[in-house]
Amino acid sequence: MSRSPQRRRPFCLAALGGSLLLCGPALAQVSTPAYPATAMLAWFSLGMGVALATTMAVCWRVLRERVAPRSAWIPFALSALAAALIGAWLVPRLPLVSLALGLAASAWGLWLVDRLARRMHALLEERDHARAAAKQAKRDSERDALTGALNRGAWRARLDQIVADATEAQPSRPVSVLFFDIDLFKLINDSLGHGVGDDCLRAVASTVAAELRGGDVLGRMGGEEFAVALPGAKRVHAIAVAERIRMAVQDHCRQIGEEVVELTVSIGAAEYLGEAEALDALVDRADRAMYMAKDSGRNMVVADAAVPASA
Repeated sequence: MSRSPQRRRPFCLAALGGSLLLCGPALAQVSTPAYPATAMLAWFSLGMGVALATTMAVCWRVLRERVAPRSAWIPFALSALAAALIGAWLVPRLPLVSLALGLAASAWGLWLVDRLARRMHALLEERDHARAAAKQAKRDSERDALTGALNRGAWRARLDQIVADATEAQPSRPVSVLFFDIDLFKLINDSLGHGVGDDCLRAVASTVAAELRGGDVLGRMGGEEFAVALPGAKRVHAIAVAERIRMAVQDHCRQIGEEVVELTVSIGAAEYLGEAEALDALVDRADRAMYMAKDSGRNMVVADAAVPASA
């Protein structure tokens, strides 16, 4: 649990105060030429040791056991305190010994700080990797494993969000939906095998994805049936996109591997009528238009005639 800056400030001041407390005698004598430089350095080194120990105590208060084991800090904190007390007594008597104690405590503290920084860096990297793995797992759970398109549930959730955003916009924006189906796909599966059928599904999905804008959303509804959500597209624009998709599949999916398949798709289009229309009704209109295209001879686009009243 993170602590507020107000709660951390006393500890930071304590660290600064500990350093200044031990450095005080040296600072008071700076202007006195007779005061030995060794003694001044001893005070500063002792103050640094105490400041490092206080800083580690602050880290423990804020981060608890997550950065490093608590036991690693206690010996240093006790040793720094003892060195400060002994060194303060020795400064006027044996300044070199006091300086050695302060330098030893400071070196130990800096080593621990480096160790803690490395541990913090490792924890941050672990967190970043865990977040990236979680995002990737979420993306994978939303994708159809065969084609890479969104699965049915994820596509429907995305459509819900697109329609909600379009409805809340001022003025509201249009949304259209395309449903399309690979013509005679069962015949391909039965005659050429499921391996070729899977390759056909992948080829159609990649071909359609290449024809879509950045905000358009492709999903696989199941079997050989796909859907596309078109934010910002009126009925006339949806028909143009559908026709472009139909021609792309016809032109680019003639041969799959070593098999000549000449794939085509039948596409149905429908424009969202507004808040009065349920999304299930929108999807159903696009689905019915697709079956009208199939019944009318396949490899064509049929659009539902309904448009919003304000259109």
